[in-house]
Amino acid sequence: MASPRPLGSLQQSILLLLWSDEYYGLEIQRRLRFQGKNVGPGQLYPALRRLEEQGYISSREVVRVGANRVYYSITEMGKNTVVDTLMEVMYNFRYISLSYLRPFLEEAAERAGIQPGETVLDLSSPLMEKLRMKIIEKNQPGGRYLLVNTVPDFAGLLSEWIASEELDSVELIDREDVERLQDESVDTVLTFYNVFELNFDWVIQQSLRLLRVGGKLVMCDIEAREEDTIRDDIYRIYMPGHSKSGIHETLNEDLEGRGMKTLVYEKKRGLITGIFQKEK
Repeated sequence: MASPRPLGSLQQSILLLLWSDEYYGLEIQRRLRFQGKNVGPGQLYPALRRLEEQGYISSREVVRVGANRVYYSITEMGKNTVVDTLMEVMYNFRYISLSYLRPFLEEAAERAGIQPGETVLDLSSPLMEKLRMKIIEKNQPGGRYLLVNTVPDFAGLLSEWIASEELDSVELIDREDVERLQDESVDTVLTFYNVFELNFDWVIQQSLRLLRVGGKLVMCDIEAREEDTIRDDIYRIYMPGHSKSGIHETLNEDLEGRGMKTLVYEKKRGLITGIFQKEK
């Protein structure tokens, strides 16, 4: 079997088409045309051959009156490739979303009122280096900045970024390190665009435990959509790490019942900004 090579758009379209059923060549060609892709036999069959050589699809010949037909179906390797491609698209969309959200995130960071000498626990998305640099400046001199690595694969990249920017006040920690921090040892907790169904309760629990009386929890994220759809089922099966994201609409009421005072709770175009102060 040949070594896998990057897939072209036609090959990706074929894999997506074969996800649900097997088809013979003319069927594939016709269905691609329904998608607006005018693909002739000279393009289709070489693409099918390469996909099969790489192990992404398999074929079987069906004997019939007249010409035999060769049916193609996706393999497990092919499905994994489709999922990897979709995840890459989602990560790219996340970068685009961050660019759109940046003014809102900057405003939330400004309204947090971070002061020099404070201890900041940053649970935000690892992708916002420019905004993070501005926030780090606010708690200097003498401040402590705890950057929580929420994506294990990013540990090396974040360490490299900290070293290259000479950020002596920044400490890179992980989830277990957060759980070992002393109670009421943090002045501000930042959670920007990084709240998911899988970590939501943990984020709130740790924030309430670690904040000093008078400390602030600052959140800025999309409003969580409470749905139970076919799409959700597909995510659970094929992309279990990509769960529902965002802030629940009634989060302010929940936090107020747990000793937090709402300083800011605003909704703009599906985005929620919340700043909460610990009272007890």
